[in-house]
Amino acid sequence: MAQHPDNQAANQNEPSNARAAQMLDAQIDENRVLDSSEEHRAEAPRDVRVFVLTVSDTRNEINDASGNLIQELLAQAGHQLVGSLIVSDEAPAISEAVQRATDGISDPEAIIVTGGSGIGVRDVSPEALRPMLTKELPGFGEVFRVLSFEEIGAAAMLSRAFAGVMGRTLLFVLPGSPNAVRLAMKKLIVPELGHLVRELRPERREKS
Repeated sequence: MAQHPDNQAANQNEPSNARAAQMLDAQIDENRVLDSSEEHRAEAPRDVRVFVLTVSDTRNEINDASGNLIQELLAQAGHQLVGSLIVSDEAPAISEAVQRATDGISDPEAIIVTGGSGIGVRDVSPEALRPMLTKELPGFGEVFRVLSFEEIGAAAMLSRAFAGVMGRTLLFVLPGSPNAVRLAMKKLIVPELGHLVRELRPERREKS
C-alpha cells in the first residue's frame, strides 16, 4: 500500500532530524569541554617552579642556546627558574640530575630536559628518564611530532621527545635543537604548564 504523502515526507525528514540531533549533542559536549578547560585554566597557577636540564657533551653555560632559550621563554611567561644544569650524554648522569632536582629543597613543579632525545648513539635521555615516570603523557610527543612535521617534514619521525609525570612533578624531554625547543615551548608547554600543575597539585589552584 502506498504511503500517504504526509507520511512519506515525515519519513524522509527522519534521517536529517537525527543528524541535527547528533550535531546538537556534539556541540553541547564540545561546549562542556571548553567550559571545563576554561575553568581549569582560570584556576591554574601563573608562576610555576621549573628546573632546566641540558643534556650535551659539548655545550656550556655560554653556548647552551636551547637551555638559555627555555629559561628566556619561561621568564617571559612569568614562571620561576629554580635551577639549571648541564650534564653529559650519559644515562646515569641524566637520571641522577633529575632525581637530585626532584629531591632538592627547590621542589620543582616541572623539569624540562633538552637534548639526547634523537636516535644517535649518544642519545639516551628517553632510556634514562622514561623508567622514572609514574604516568606518561603520550599526547605531548604525538602533538609535538605533528607540529614538527608541519615545519620540517618527514624528519620529525626522528624525534623521541616525550613528557610525563614523576609523582607530583612534570617532566618534559625535548630535542636539543633551538628551533624544536621554541616550537615545543611556545605551542605546547608554556600554554598548558599552569593547567598541568593545577591537575597534579590541587593545593596550587588559584581561586577566581
